[in-house]
Amino acid sequence: MNTFNFRQTNSGIGLIEVLITTVVIAVGLLAVASLQGNLIGGSRDNKTRAEAKALADSKIEELRDTVVKTGFDALASSPSPESIGGVTENFNRSWVITDQTSPERKHVSITVCWPAGACTDNVIVQSEIAYDDVGNAAKNLKDAQTAGTTLPGGPSTNAESSDEITETKELPDGDPGTYVQDTADQNKIWIRADSRIMGEAAYVCSSLNVNLFENDLYTRRVNHDGISGNEAIELYEKVTIDEVAYCIPRIRFNGGVIIPIRGTVHSGATASQHSTTYLDVNLFTFNASETGAYCVFKPETGAKSAPYTCYVGGNCTGFTCSDSTPCNDDDVTKCPTGDNKASAIVGPGGWRGKVGLLGIAGPSNDFRNVCFQEEIASAPATLDTARNYYSLRNNINEGINKPYSCHDFLIINGQQTLAKIHSECVDQANAIGGFTLTSKNIVRTIASGNNIYDPVVDTSSCVGSTGTAYSITGTIAGISDGTPTVTVTDGATTNTCLASSTSYTCAITTTTNSLTIAGVYNNQPVSCILAPPSNSGCTLTFATLPEYTITGHLLGGSLEITDEVILEVNDGVNSVPCVKNDDYENNARTYTCTISTASTTGVVINATAPTGYAVLPDTYDLGTLSGTTSSIVVPTPTNDFVVSLIPSHTVSGNITLDNKVSLESLTVGVTYGGCGLTAPGSGIWSTNSTGSYTCIVYIGTDYPNNNLTFTISPPCSNKKYGISASSGESGDLGSGRLTISVTNLISDVTKNISVYESSTNCK
Repeated sequence: MNTFNFRQTNSGIGLIEVLITTVVIAVGLLAVASLQGNLIGGSRDNKTRAEAKALADSKIEELRDTVVKTGFDALASSPSPESIGGVTENFNRSWVITDQTSPERKHVSITVCWPAGACTDNVIVQSEIAYDDVGNAAKNLKDAQTAGTTLPGGPSTNAESSDEITETKELPDGDPGTYVQDTADQNKIWIRADSRIMGEAAYVCSSLNVNLFENDLYTRRVNHDGISGNEAIELYEKVTIDEVAYCIPRIRFNGGVIIPIRGTVHSGATASQHSTTYLDVNLFTFNASETGAYCVFKPETGAKSAPYTCYVGGNCTGFTCSDSTPCNDDDVTKCPTGDNKASAIVGPGGWRGKVGLLGIAGPSNDFRNVCFQEEIASAPATLDTARNYYSLRNNINEGINKPYSCHDFLIINGQQTLAKIHSECVDQANAIGGFTLTSKNIVRTIASGNNIYDPVVDTSSCVGSTGTAYSITGTIAGISDGTPTVTVTDGATTNTCLASSTSYTCAITTTTNSLTIAGVYNNQPVSCILAPPSNSGCTLTFATLPEYTITGHLLGGSLEITDEVILEVNDGVNSVPCVKNDDYENNARTYTCTISTASTTGVVINATAPTGYAVLPDTYDLGTLSGTTSSIVVPTPTNDFVVSLIPSHTVSGNITLDNKVSLESLTVGVTYGGCGLTAPGSGIWSTNSTGSYTCIVYIGTDYPNNNLTFTISPPCSNKKYGISASSGESGDLGSGRLTISVTNLISDVTKNISVYESSTNCK
């Protein structure tokens, strides 16, 4: 009998396998869903943050768009947050404006937070806004002119200490770096720049009477002012093409000497999504045509630290040769021999201005910060990316006229709070080591005499001589209103302090055994000495000054017209608003000005009228004051201020860009009158966008050849841009400028402006 053992040969999937499979699939799907949610949320967050940054930037530009002193003085913090409906969120925008001194400026901090009301996230953008009219530059020009020797030249932001001399012209299209031989000069070529169609002139170096200077730069002394003596220095950049050394003209220094400012840029910042540090600063300070400085900064790829040198112009007027301070015609960092050491147009001390880093605080660089001595000492009061250089003589800002070394910069990753910036600056400075940071305000104090060139290099910031860092806090007494200018000096370095009417805070690093704290208020100087130095400052006590009460008359056709004029009494340091009294009789209104000052001369009343109004005279000099509290009556009618309404018409309209035009900037101005410009809602002149303008145009024989001018930049991209008005006027194709005559207007008019792309290439 056979016995069969039946066994199951096919097996299925059990319940446990099904459950396990279900769990695995569910976990995977949840992970994918979570990832997708994070990606969507992260994209929204990035868009929201970018939109908030754009809102903050647009407000900065709106506040910066101030063309008159009265508008600058009136800049104030927001009374309450603005509510703005955005694409991804509803925002609140607010701003805080604080007055700064030495030089006078406004510190602006814009905060955009979201969601509106709750404000759990925010973006903060900070900047500095300064107003410096041509009067200050004109004073420098006047001071520089010697008796009987007056040269033509307009006011300059760098006191005419230098001029850009690079030659450019349009070339046929070609690869950057290639060149075209000049047809008239075999020693001259035109090198194509990055734009492909613009070329820079370069000369065979051996054909010029130049000497090798440093950093592949050549120089030569020339006579530029027409007076006997080679007072000016031309600086050339050397390039080698086809094994030939060519010299590109870059800048001419008119004061007889080149002043180097040297240091090192260190980076404690990290590349995006990497841990390596690097330097990616392609530009250093502004171009020479704007600042009068020429800088050399060439970091190697991946470098953590790299040196820089910025060359500025000094003023050798009054310099006396000696064994310790010799003259040397061959050394351009020393004054030349002879009587004519500097052109008369150069202002006292030559160059003053800022040296710093560009492209650090922008979004392409992840909003990095720059560290100075102030950030190392404590949480900084302001954020800056540049140092401000000037001399202070008789309470007037002048050129530095002195070389400096070891003025280093440190770049760090952007931080959200001032306290975190301080901590990160300290950590990265210690991690890199071997250097120190000096203040963001470099002030050379000249106690007496003229601003004479000092050839001794200031090395007080170099390692081994920097000493101890002090953060000094002290008190101020005797001031009921206003803010004094306070500085701290160790004899070699002078730093500007932060001050209020009751206290001051100073930062300085020194090896000396004493420090001098000096203050000036209403032309009254006081000082005290800290010996030995400490963080506890002394008290600056200002005496009670004589108070003057000035009364006079303001004439106008109506009370409303006189309301438009702003009156201020000024002693050369402080401007105090005058009060226009309510009485108005026989077209006259009285005013009262009150000022406390130590000055007995140079005290004036300034009258300022807004656009559309005129006031004569615009200044009244009070003459010699008594030095004691007294009342002064301005003689009437000979010295009355007279205000009148200027006849005018309004020209306004829209400005529209077509779908192929995107601009970096657009401006509008009128020869006689004033204009206001409103950018598109995005704040950017981009494709298919529309903004608007309004111009007040003065009418009458006193305002001949009155023109309205629109200027766009760039005037050409791949194709040339055209600009035209609805009334028929057109600018030259690709010129970027449209000029409309408004001399003979008889009424208000509307002129809409169009910017369009032509079919003509940029050649």
